[in-house]
Amino acid sequence: MEKSILSLKLKEYRRQKGLTQEELAELLEVSDKSISKWELGNGYPSKKNMLKISDLLNVSLEVLMIEEQAEDNRLKRSFKYALISYCIIFSLTIIIRGIKEADRYQDILSKDLGEIIKIVIVNFGQNIYLSIVPALIIGLVFHFYLIPRQQAE
Repeated sequence: MEKSILSLKLKEYRRQKGLTQEELAELLEVSDKSISKWELGNGYPSKKNMLKISDLLNVSLEVLMIEEQAEDNRLKRSFKYALISYCIIFSLTIIIRGIKEADRYQDILSKDLGEIIKIVIVNFGQNIYLSIVPALIIGLVFHFYLIPRQQAE
């Protein structure tokens, strides 16, 4: 089972207080195997034990329970990177295609506003899909590889 943020924090705060697993288990009136299980991410303390842990380690319950918020934050960050990547890739695609096909748009200013808008919308529609796949790949790389790696460090 993958270590949870709670398991990592529990171990960190226990060590900061200079307590062994056995000492913490004695204070909580649980077995040292329970502490080990919690720190390995193979289970979670009960609500009653979470309150005791919070009190004994002098750590707010919110700090111990922030795991769900961290996962939400990871998803938000991944989406943000994917969106930024999409905008950059889309912009570059438009610029490169505009330069490459410059002769096609030489007389664009001589056309009426309706035709200009139609050209812009058609080009926008043609280029919008080219940017989605690379942006999704970038977002997924951040979500599954880079952000967890940063959190582990």
